[in-house]
Amino acid sequence: MVDKIIEKRLEFITRISNKRRWTFGDNNPYFDEVYTHMPKIKAVTLNEYKRKLKERKKNEKDRILAHFNKFKPMCL
Repeated sequence: MVDKIIEKRLEFITRISNKRRWTFGDNNPYFDEVYTHMPKIKAVTLNEYKRKLKERKKNEKDRILAHFNKFKPMCL
């Protein structure tokens, strides 16, 4: 069942990438999803997959921002 969700999502990504004439390199907006997030998400439905993807992206963004905030100079 998980494989069907991933296949369905990959078909969508391929279809929209071909329609907009995007190559599947790092300039494609879905590149990060396919290579970073997709292998780690286990979901039964497409809605569950999208929810988990959104959570992973938010957590990654928060982690990166926290890392850079450590280097902000302190105001005196």
